[in-house]
Amino acid sequence: MALFSSTKDPAPSRPVVGTATPASQGPTMLGPNVIIEGTVTGSEPVFVEGTVRGRIHLSSDLVVGTKARVEATVHARNVTIEGRLTGDVSADDRVELVASATVDGNIKAPKIVVAEGAKFRGSVDMGSRVPRDESAPAKTK
Repeated sequence: MALFSSTKDPAPSRPVVGTATPASQGPTMLGPNVIIEGTVTGSEPVFVEGTVRGRIHLSSDLVVGTKARVEATVHARNVTIEGRLTGDVSADDRVELVASATVDGNIKAPKIVVAEGAKFRGSVDMGSRVPRDESAPAKTK
């Protein structure tokens, strides 16, 4: 077979079906006209611009957008709040309230960022994830 051949391979007799998985398409988007009442769970990032009432539990990141209205107990790896959230929030790594955020509830995370202008009413717990009895030094006899 020559390097530069004028003959072409014949067209395949059946269509070729792709088997590759698609590249990450970004977060799942819940648009401003979406209303969810119940539980949202998953392992992919979620961006909320609509209304969620109930519970959100993600092993990935959550962004509550500027148009969002969330009335829920929330847990995710990282939580960024730009809109309104009523309910308790916990994160494995970090919770961030940007300047446009309004939060009415308690926050528990190792890292918390509150931008100037953000509105927050509740308590903050930045305790370690290690239970207290395990973090105390062992007693020696």
